[in-house]
Amino acid sequence: MGATAYLVLPARYTADVSLVLATPVNGGTVSNDKTKQGLTNPFLNFNDALKTGASIVILAMNTQDVWTQLGAPKDGPTEITIDDGRTNPNVLDINGPYIYVRVASDSPERATAVLMAARQRVAAELFKWQKALGAPANTFITSTDIVPPAKPEADHSLNWQGAIGGALLCLFLGLGIAYGVLTRRAPAIAAKPQAPAREPVAVAPVREPAPPAPPTPPAPEPVPERVEPPAPAVLPALDEDSSATMEFPAYRGESLSPVPGPRKANQDDGEG
Repeated sequence: MGATAYLVLPARYTADVSLVLATPVNGGTVSNDKTKQGLTNPFLNFNDALKTGASIVILAMNTQDVWTQLGAPKDGPTEITIDDGRTNPNVLDINGPYIYVRVASDSPERATAVLMAARQRVAAELFKWQKALGAPANTFITSTDIVPPAKPEADHSLNWQGAIGGALLCLFLGLGIAYGVLTRRAPAIAAKPQAPAREPVAVAPVREPAPPAPPTPPAPEPVPERVEPPAPAVLPALDEDSSATMEFPAYRGESLSPVPGPRKANQDDGEG
């Protein structure tokens, strides 16, 4: 909707012009007879003569009848602003005799036409007021362009305002519809019969299994004792006769008597 509003709303075109009042070269007094007081422009008798004249012209032009004559009727597509420059962001000082005219319309041609008509009307109002007050023609104040009439430029601020307004409207409309759907659905849910609640059944508490015992660490392996090897046996020293390489000497003794037999021995015992 925001994009639609941006495209549907017509663009506005603005144009403006800045004027300043100036005094004549010969001053504001004309005297043909030096013995008599000369004629003076009443607009120049004020302390802030030019600023006072600008204020009078601005007040005279800020009426609906004048706007309609210039081409900006009431409730029409064209708007006109006439002031001392306070609505112009480019003016730094509004204490001077400035007249600022700004026109906004739906077409650049109409904006230019109304602006040129307003510019000519300023000069006409200034001339009319001075002539009505009896000011000499040689002392008339004139209006001069500070900034010439600008070419109309497109102003899309109204389109952006419409787009933002349309987006906000869609947002609030969507929230309203969602809220309505939820509030309408809530009573229907509450009206449904609910099943009776079941009585609570006592349930024996379930014992949690005991945690498993931590694993027993394996017993350390026995360290074998170190067995000292037996000391080598000390053999006795062998003499020359016990050497394995020596031969036993031959026995040269007497001859042994034979052992008597058992029968002979018994005979001897009987004899005795």
